[in-house]
Amino acid sequence: MFAAEPALLRKLIPQIERVLILDPVPTSGKMMSEFLRDFGARQITLVSKTTGGLGVVGNVDPQLIITEYRGPDFDGVAFVRELRRSRLSQKTVPVILSTAEATVESIKGARDAGAHEFLRKPYAIKDLFRRVENVMLKPRDWIEAQMYVGPDRRRFN
Repeated sequence: MFAAEPALLRKLIPQIERVLILDPVPTSGKMMSEFLRDFGARQITLVSKTTGGLGVVGNVDPQLIITEYRGPDFDGVAFVRELRRSRLSQKTVPVILSTAEATVESIKGARDAGAHEFLRKPYAIKDLFRRVENVMLKPRDWIEAQMYVGPDRRRFN
């Protein structure tokens, strides 16, 4: 069980009731969902493919999306880019992109696609909690420009 400040959890719980996890590895997605349940998430949808992901977003209406960077027949960056440029009302939903491949290129790729946060695997539950806290309780301005759609990339102004 994860122990966080009760006041912080009370603020966070209503904002993470519905979570969508896209991960090509079922055990990885299951572990993440168990951590999110510890944070207070109630309805967690696990999807193992990014194809058709926007349809799932429309049906689930998530408050938070966590996606893997890439895998066999899986492209989380393309999914985020497609979500951000879609006409869905959920296109501004916070997205955390996770990967074991934490290179400068992958981090910049996630940022430029419109992901809010980047989570390097392996991670501790505390790392995941910090990312969830950042995207849900510290909102950033939304930018829609010709070359970029997503949260303001200047996080530490």
